[in-house]
Amino acid sequence: MSKTLPFIILFYTLFLPVQECQYEAYFQITDLAKKQTASERFTEARANFQEAFSQIEFPLGHDLSVALYVADQTKDFEWASLLAKKLAMGGAPLRYFSKFKNRKWYNEFELKFEEYAKFYKTNFNHELRNRFMVLSRRDIEFTERYHSWREGKIEMTLEELIDGATEIVTEFIRLNEEYGFPDEQKMGYNYVRRKNDIEPYDILAVVVHIYQRGVLILQDDIPNIVCSGGLHPGYEKTLKQVRGFGNSTGVEQEMQARYSKYRGDY
Repeated sequence: MSKTLPFIILFYTLFLPVQECQYEAYFQITDLAKKQTASERFTEARANFQEAFSQIEFPLGHDLSVALYVADQTKDFEWASLLAKKLAMGGAPLRYFSKFKNRKWYNEFELKFEEYAKFYKTNFNHELRNRFMVLSRRDIEFTERYHSWREGKIEMTLEELIDGATEIVTEFIRLNEEYGFPDEQKMGYNYVRRKNDIEPYDILAVVVHIYQRGVLILQDDIPNIVCSGGLHPGYEKTLKQVRGFGNSTGVEQEMQARYSKYRGDY
């Protein structure tokens, strides 16, 4: 038995499932494709986008929007139609595609659009999306108020600083507990009406501000979130460097440190 045990261990080790970082290569290839697009190397960009999209089940919205532009530039209308369908199924409204009205694929796409829109309505978590969008706006407003306070343009009490930051941290934690990390796979794509464009959600901004406010949330989960496409690998490096003025033990300690720095004794 002692002679065969090492062989048995080796045999089972070889066949253990390997934990893969699904989006690692995807991000690398799409980053390159977007650089190629910016320098108008459209044929190369098309090949790289197609390679990246073939490796995962759920391409990210901004990448699809750039790829659709590339498909149009290279006159690959069959691929353009497929990309438009994916975007529509992820939440891009018909208005977004108006720039392609004179393309030969558009008429059929428009006829089937309601089918794509129905898929979006029934397969994504709209409550999560709505709550995250509200939270993102609240985070922007609180951040602007904080900077106005820091610059001496307005006054806020220490309690107001603590309460404002705590509300954002608490709601983000609730979202994660109720639904999981708020990513595109759950919420669909982020269509920005005023720009008529598809952009990434401001998830990094919210998480960075939470880190700066003294709460290092999801530290152990960030690598898995990156590997599932929720955050770009570069964001993981960013979060490792982000800290506030305090010792990262919570909102109250952080805001006390900031109040002391900008207003003296509290």
